[in-house]
Amino acid sequence: MPELENPGWEAFAQARARGVAVTQAWQAAGVKRSRGARRRIERSPQINRRLAELLLQREALRKAHMEETIEALVAMAEGADLKTGVGIKEARAARLEAHRLSALLARRHEAETWRPPRPMTEAEWDAKYGPDAPTASD
Repeated sequence: MPELENPGWEAFAQARARGVAVTQAWQAAGVKRSRGARRRIERSPQINRRLAELLLQREALRKAHMEETIEALVAMAEGADLKTGVGIKEARAARLEAHRLSALLARRHEAETWRPPRPMTEAEWDAKYGPDAPTASD
């Protein structure tokens, strides 16, 4: 989606994507001080689509930057002089940081892709937990 035609709306979406609070983003956009105007902007489908797009772009950049950082840390660890105590210490620190960032990426991915389990139907619940359900002693 290209930039919004209304520069105030675009400024609002850009500010919200940077994490600015709604009130400050609204003021930065130069919107007239009225509750009606503020609500229209906050609920506008165009603005919400643009905000979602900007947030996706920011997340993709963050992830790419983190992956580059991990690669640089691994290269630094592999290039360290392992014949000296200082070199071993630097290599260990670089590998630990690369591992920490990799785990952070994995947790973020899990959080983004996790979906709650489907609720059980009454028949499934009865089969699993009802009076006729198998027990551990069966």
